[in-house]
Amino acid sequence: MLALLLVAALLAPPQDSAVLLVRVLDVSSARIGGDAILVTDSGPGRARHVLIDASDRGDAVVALLRRFRVDTLAAVILSHPHADHYGGLPDVLRRFPVRAFAYGGTPRAAASYRALLRDLASRNIPVVTVDTGVRRLTLGAGPDSVTLVLFAPRPSCHSLPGAAPGDAVNNCSVGVRIERHGFAMLLPGDAQEAEQGWWMMVHPALLRADVLKAGHHGSSNGTNPALLDVVRPQAVVISANGRQHPFAGVLALLAARGIPTYCTADAGTITVRVPRAGGWTISTERAAVCHARTMR
Repeated sequence: MLALLLVAALLAPPQDSAVLLVRVLDVSSARIGGDAILVTDSGPGRARHVLIDASDRGDAVVALLRRFRVDTLAAVILSHPHADHYGGLPDVLRRFPVRAFAYGGTPRAAASYRALLRDLASRNIPVVTVDTGVRRLTLGAGPDSVTLVLFAPRPSCHSLPGAAPGDAVNNCSVGVRIERHGFAMLLPGDAQEAEQGWWMMVHPALLRADVLKAGHHGSSNGTNPALLDVVRPQAVVISANGRQHPFAGVLALLAARGIPTYCTADAGTITVRVPRAGGWTISTERAAVCHARTMR
């Protein structure tokens, strides 16, 4: 038994002393891509965790949360109601206490989405609807605090038909900006040009960021010159499976601008680390170069 405990201790990742860790989890499969991002405030005291999306592979997300020693989620944020972003949430809700849930409130007819909302209600999890303006979630206090700024989709999303096509749902994403002492990371969900244009008009300052998680898994309708001109990222992270995404044109655009780019399909889970002393770094599970999608 002692030998087993020692082996388990060796396999468990050590606690990280960084104040902020953003892990873009490798949850892709050959069939589907999806997003799942774990934000951890690991300053003094007990670490606090926020999960943004949960892909469509709940088992993979749960395994990674356990690997990173998550016991409770301070909040779960759903960027938009597509199954490759919310499909894994039922597994997460069954295995981890969740203190709050935030989403855009966009109508959706999918039975699995309606079942998720019923599940949240049955567990009495407080729900925050980010359908107007800006909401802020602060982790920690004092100089080590981390803020997640959530900004709403366009007003037209309030009345989106329940059976609206995929592009329309993508353009009803909740944007998330993670801030800590001069560092910022932008997560635009699957927002495309229409929603990005809206954000540029109403929240241009919130789009500026050091690190960008590429919109819509590295599709050309999610990452374009106009967005890069506003965000001005020093690095881009792409959550995709390498089969349907990312697009070759997006990788070429980022390369032409000299922006370092990291892809979960090639590099595994990608970690952005912001230490107390300032600065930030990106590390990956594997050393790899992003490859363009293989399926047309």
